[in-house]
Amino acid sequence: MKVTTSRIRAGYLKKNGVPLSASASVTEYYHRFTAPNGDVWLTVVTEVTDPENLQQPYVQSSHFKKLPDGAALKPEPCSTR
Repeated sequence: MKVTTSRIRAGYLKKNGVPLSASASVTEYYHRFTAPNGDVWLTVVTEVTDPENLQQPYVQSSHFKKLPDGAALKPEPCSTR
């Protein structure tokens, strides 16, 4: 799946980093695949283009492994002191 976002509000690519202009655009690619051992993975590739502040696209990828139902994550409500 491909998602493209334009008309972004001017800001910064990273905290204390490269500025982004209002003409920047973000394209995200979502890839879901099953590894040979049966693990299910989701890879998100993010590409930022800004003709005013970047000489080439900024690309970053994130990888997420699907855990089986009832796995290690057991959320609990927050408590206050």
